[in-house]
Amino acid sequence: MDDPGQRQMFDQFTEYDRVLILEGTGDRSDMTPSGVMNRQLANTQTAISYALDNQISWLIHMDSDEIFYDEGDHTWQSWDNVGQVTFTNHEAVPVDHQPTDRFVECTLFRVNGRAEFMAYGNGKSAVRVAPGVTAGIHAFAGYPGEHRAVAHPAILHYPNPSFESWVAKFANYGKFSNFWWDNPGNPIGLEFMLRSRDLLLAARDTGSWSEARDYFATWCIDSATRERLLQAEALRRYDPMAEILERPKN
Repeated sequence: MDDPGQRQMFDQFTEYDRVLILEGTGDRSDMTPSGVMNRQLANTQTAISYALDNQISWLIHMDSDEIFYDEGDHTWQSWDNVGQVTFTNHEAVPVDHQPTDRFVECTLFRVNGRAEFMAYGNGKSAVRVAPGVTAGIHAFAGYPGEHRAVAHPAILHYPNPSFESWVAKFANYGKFSNFWWDNPGNPIGLEFMLRSRDLLLAARDTGSWSEARDYFATWCIDSATRERLLQAEALRRYDPMAEILERPKN
């Protein structure tokens, strides 16, 4: 949590013994991409310490717009002499409405390596917890053993499920730098992120949203293109919530 005073908002989740809420760490409170990443790194390092103290074997950093999709495959946890496993990520295609639940309504994904992404494409990693492990967003350091990259399990990423969520996200980011941590030696290489920043800042300044809407529309897919890209395996369908939603209620 960034704000410990908001703990009561999470009470419903802490009723489950597999959910732990910790106070946030980090020396930046801004909502720019670099500010968010700063807190992610600090929070993950805190989680590593907690895992070491509580005999937790593996740790992965996940965002609130991601699902770890393993279909019950946990075999990677038992591989000998493997200290880090990197999972491929795929990216949800936006829908033409504001979804009530992105994880339910967004079931079409751009396939990593076969389609251009809005956000990152370098996957997320799980690390075998050990003394000396240091936090990363997509990969860790200081772990014992080898590193493996796998296609499955996978990370399903839902970064911009709709025009409205895209606008809201970049409103939070504000007028951020072209560089990670404002370091000219570390430029932000995500063209979509920089283009989105500029278009949405201009739209708010001028009151004209047509250019922003047109740009976002290029990331949506019409039915004919969808079928063609599905055949070419540049798109793939995932419905991770289907099993949960169809499960009979007790």
